[in-house]
Amino acid sequence: MTAVVVGCTPSEGDDQKVITIFGEQGGQIDLNTNSFTLLLEDKFDVDIDFQTTGYDSGAATEARQISLAGGELPEAYMLVPWASQFTQAELQRYGDQGVILPLNELIEEHAPNIQDALAAEQGFETLATAPDGTIWGLPQWNDCYHCSYPYKFWINTVWLENLGLEMPTTPDEFFDVMTAFKTEDPNGNGVADEIPITGSAQWSIVPYIMNAFIANSFNTGAGAASQPISLGLEGDSVQMQTMQDGWREGLKFLNRLWAAGLIDPAAFSQGGDTMQATGNSAEGVIVGGFTAIHPWIGVSIGQEDARDTQYDPLPPLEGAEGPITTYQLPSVPGATFVITKAADEVEQQVIMEMMDYIFTPEGHLLGEMGEENIGWRAPEEGEIALDPELEPCFVDLPLDEENEADYNGNWGPMAQVFDTVEWRNCQVQPLDIYTEEGAERRLFQATELYEGKESDANFPYWNLWVPAEEASELATLTTNIESNVATATAEFVTGVRDPNNDGDWNGYLEGLQGLGVDRYLEIWQAAYDAS
Repeated sequence: MTAVVVGCTPSEGDDQKVITIFGEQGGQIDLNTNSFTLLLEDKFDVDIDFQTTGYDSGAATEARQISLAGGELPEAYMLVPWASQFTQAELQRYGDQGVILPLNELIEEHAPNIQDALAAEQGFETLATAPDGTIWGLPQWNDCYHCSYPYKFWINTVWLENLGLEMPTTPDEFFDVMTAFKTEDPNGNGVADEIPITGSAQWSIVPYIMNAFIANSFNTGAGAASQPISLGLEGDSVQMQTMQDGWREGLKFLNRLWAAGLIDPAAFSQGGDTMQATGNSAEGVIVGGFTAIHPWIGVSIGQEDARDTQYDPLPPLEGAEGPITTYQLPSVPGATFVITKAADEVEQQVIMEMMDYIFTPEGHLLGEMGEENIGWRAPEEGEIALDPELEPCFVDLPLDEENEADYNGNWGPMAQVFDTVEWRNCQVQPLDIYTEEGAERRLFQATELYEGKESDANFPYWNLWVPAEEASELATLTTNIESNVATATAEFVTGVRDPNNDGDWNGYLEGLQGLGVDRYLEIWQAAYDAS
C-alpha cells in the first residue's frame, strides 16, 4: 500500500493494508465479495473489510449509532441517503468531537475529480460545505429530474375517455371529474365500486391539490418528522404556509371532496402496500387517481390487463397563483461519506483516492451499474437517450437474479455519488413509454408537465445549516410542529375538525403557538439570512 501511495519499493515484510468501511447493502448484495469491491482492492492494493447493515432506515440508523459508539470505529462510512446517512447536525457534532475528519485538504491533495464535481455543481458544493467552510463529509449528488417534482397526480385517462371527459384544469373541474368517476361507472362493471382518489400515509393526497390554493411542500409521510416542510417564503421572510388563509381554503376544498365521498377513507392511514393492493384489486380497476412520484406506487407495473398504463400525469391545477407544483431538491442534506479518526494518514489518502475513482466516468459506471455487458452495455447506432438532446452513453441491462455476476456486480445506490442530470438523462430508453423498459422515459415526459411551475415561496431548507448548538432544540420543534400539522390536516380534511369553523381553525393556530412555532420560525429565519 505504501508503495502504491508514495512510490516506494515494498519490502518483503510489507503487509497489505486492511481498511474497514461501514456500508449498507440490499437484497443479494454481499459487499465483501462484490465485484466492484474486488476491483477496488486490486486497483488500490488494499483489503476492504465491510461492516454491513441493510437499507431499512430504522435498523440501519441503529446499526450506525452502535458502530459510532463502539470501541473500534471503522476507517470510513459509505452510506445511502434513505437508510442512515449523517445529518448536518451530526456532521458538526462529530466533527467538533474529532470523531470524523475534515476532508478539505484530502480533497485538494488527492481527489481532483471530486474537486471538479464541486466546482461544476454549485448545489453540490453548498450541500457539502458547512458555514465555516469545512467539508465534514460528502452527500450524494443525485440530480434526479423526475424526483425533483415528487407530488404528481396520476389520473385514469381510460376513465376520462370512457366518460367523454377532458383533463381537469381547475379545482372545480377536478371536483366534477372525480364526482363523475364515483357516480357514472367509468370501469363499466355495473357496480358502484370506484374510488376516485386514494393515497397513503407515505404519499399524501394533500400537496398536489393544496398547490392550487397555496404553494407548499407538505407531506404526511416520514419527511414530516425530520424536515421543515410546512415552511415557505413571503419575500425573504420565512413563514408557516400551513398557518395561512390559503391553507385554510385548501383544507375547505379537500373537506368538500371528502364529504362527497371522493377520497378513499383509508387515504391518510394506510401504508403504501395497501394502497397498491387497492390499485391491483382482483375485482378490476377501481382507482381514479392518486398522488405519487411515479404511477407504480399506486399500481404494479407490467400487469396482464395493462391497467398500469391507464394512469397519466395530470398537470398542476390552475389556482390562486396559477399552476403551481412542489419542488424538492432530490439530493439529501448531510453526508453519505465520511472518514473517521480511526484512519491513519496512509488510509485517509487511499480512502479518498478510492472515492475519487468513483467520481470518474469509469468508476461511476462500474460502481453503480456493474461490469460491461452484464450490468450495462454501450449504445448502438440509432439508439436514443432519455433526453433526446444528449448523446447516448449507456444501456441499463435487465438483472438476472440467478446470476451472481449480475446481482453482486456493483455497489448500486452506495456508488450513486455524483449523478448529474446529464448522467441520468444520457441513458438509452425505448420510445414506448408504456413498456416496463420505457418506464424512465414515461417519468421524464411526465415531469416536463411540472418543471418550471415551482413557486417563489418554495423554502430551500436543504441549503441551510443550523448552528450545532441549536440542532437538538430544532429537532424537537420540527417533530412536534410538523407532526401536529400532519395530524390536524387529516382531521380538517376528514371532518374531525371543521375548516369552515373559526373556533376550530383558531384552536389549531393556538396549538402551534403552544408548540413553539415562533421559535421554529426564528431559527430558520436566522439560517436563511445567514445563507
